[in-house]
Amino acid sequence: MRSLRILVIGILGVASFTAMTSAQQRGIEIRDAAGPLEQQAKPLTPNTPLPRFKSATQPAEYPWELRRIGARAALVVQVTVDKSGRVVEARRTQGVLIQTAIGSPSDAAARTVAADAVMESTSLALRNLRFDEPAAGPSTFPVSFGFAGGQTRYALTDRAEVLPAEAAPGPWAASQGALPTGQINPPKRTKYVKPVYPKTALDKRVQGTVQLEIVIGPDGRVADARVLQSVPLLDQAAIEATMQARYEPSMVYGNPVSVLHVVSHTFSFKTKAE
Repeated sequence: MRSLRILVIGILGVASFTAMTSAQQRGIEIRDAAGPLEQQAKPLTPNTPLPRFKSATQPAEYPWELRRIGARAALVVQVTVDKSGRVVEARRTQGVLIQTAIGSPSDAAARTVAADAVMESTSLALRNLRFDEPAAGPSTFPVSFGFAGGQTRYALTDRAEVLPAEAAPGPWAASQGALPTGQINPPKRTKYVKPVYPKTALDKRVQGTVQLEIVIGPDGRVADARVLQSVPLLDQAAIEATMQARYEPSMVYGNPVSVLHVVSHTFSFKTKAE
């Protein structure tokens, strides 16, 4: 049995994107059974080439629920496109496969929430995918989606590819190639965004400190963040604010490099968030 290693490890040869999807946009419903248009569509045959991917006006958003546990995710969706190359139906065929990161706080509930968020992000992305127009009538074929290291990727895939049933915890994808700041001078922050204290947390009188491990890219932007010390009702606010921070690029022998860094946000009723 083959596995979709390209999704669990990273899809090769496919451009990656940052989050751009609007939460107000309505996505394509992802079914668990074939819809009426898929049943009428012409499946690809060994002699029929996969349709060429044309564009994505708004790529898949990387969910904060996935960042929180430092997880990778993968799924395969059978898409049906109409004569114009637009996706009109979608059916989940494999996944969502979640691979948590070693050292990230995680439980079954957190993985379920992350998987639901991945499905929602994929649903929104499908609305904006465009393919070459089918030669005749609607066409149906599988598309694989991968979420890893703060990036979302997708590619046309082969029917023979199979996701593994489960994935053991692995290294945090975003940290690969990043240097721990203990080995070099700590990066200097040039932009700080104060987290917004969630109303739900205020109403429930929840306070505490959220500690995050972040990857700062060579350009000084935060490439990804995961929770090391969690306060569940405060994690999202801490992550979203941290992703907007900026740092001076860390230099090694005159070259900018990616670095790992730990930051904390303390939420209290006295200071709201700091």
